[in-house]
Order: sequence, then C-alpha cells, then structure tokens
Amino acid sequence: MKAKKFEYIKGPTKTTTPWFRPDPELLNLWKEDFFKIPHVNKYKYWIYGGSLEDWQTWDIDIVMIGASSDYEEVENILIASTQLGFKYRQLIDINWVDYKTSHELLDYWHTNYILGNIKTINKTVVSMYKDIIKNGEAISNEAMVQNPFKKIHTSLWARKQASPGPKQVERIKKGSLYKCTPVLLTAELDFKDIIDWP
Repeated sequence: MKAKKFEYIKGPTKTTTPWFRPDPELLNLWKEDFFKIPHVNKYKYWIYGGSLEDWQTWDIDIVMIGASSDYEEVENILIASTQLGFKYRQLIDINWVDYKTSHELLDYWHTNYILGNIKTINKTVVSMYKDIIKNGEAISNEAMVQNPFKKIHTSLWARKQASPGPKQVERIKKGSLYKCTPVLLTAELDFKDIIDWP
C-alpha cells in the first residue's frame, strides 16, 4: 500500500513526514539539540498537558517563560524547537506566555487543573504562527478562533487569552482533572521518567 501524501505547515515550519506519539527516546534526542539553540538558557520551559497523563495524545505541550524584549531571539527559539521536533518525528507545541515567574504558572495549574477550583487569568500567548495548514486545509483550536492574533515580529503572533478557556472549564466542571503538574525541561531531564511508553 502506498503512503499518502502528507504536509503540515505551522507558520514558517514545515514537514512532509507524519510524527509519532510522544516517544521518550526521540524526545531525549530532541532535547539534546534543543539546548544547543542560541540563547535557549535565558528562559524556562515547562512541559504540561496530555503527554504527562495517561492520555492518547500526539503532541508535547511546552510553555516558555521569562522576560524578553528581543523578539528575534524568542522567534528563533520557537521556530527551531518546532523544526527540531519534526526532525525527530515529534510534534512540539511551544508558546511563549507572559507568566512573571514559574511560581505563578505552577499556582495557576495547581488551582485550576489539579484542585478543580476555577480561577481564570488573562495572559498574552506568543506563537510563531498564525495559521496551521495540514494537507492543504487550515486547522485551528478553540483559543485560535476566540482570540485574534496580532503580528508583533516577522513570524511572531500575540493573542490575549483567558485561561482556562471554555472547553477546559467544562472539563474541570465534569471532574476531568489532571494528575500531573508541569515538569521543568532541563538538559538533565530524562523523558523516560515523565512519559509512559510501551
């Protein structure tokens, strides 16, 4: 049987090879290259979401935090980390969010997603894309539809976002909570310690 044609374009990044579900060995290889990206150590990166849970997911969610006025630097990190993910057949979903500290992020996560006490916050989310095209069709998620993007640099787009969003609030109200808190991405992290795999 012939393989179907595949194309995925996310802002300035592109792949024609489908990715695998989160794989700790491939993510460890990705991590080695990730920490070689210029200026990457100026920021903190928190892994969160379905990849840490017992969920069938296709991506790794990462939030980048840390003050910066250098959009070129932020853009390069977001683009390079995504493209490196494609190299290792992993879908890296990384955004820069204006959390002032790691404590602020962890407190928000624990309050809403672990305890189920809805406490909405408003944040600016910066992505390296406005559109995602998969096999010729535009795809979007709830946040992209509800919150218009504003271009702030060559390939950087910012949007104001209330979190948790309506979809997450419904899940929380139904008792669908997370078990895991975000995990700090470091050069020493072994993805085998945080992601289930066969």
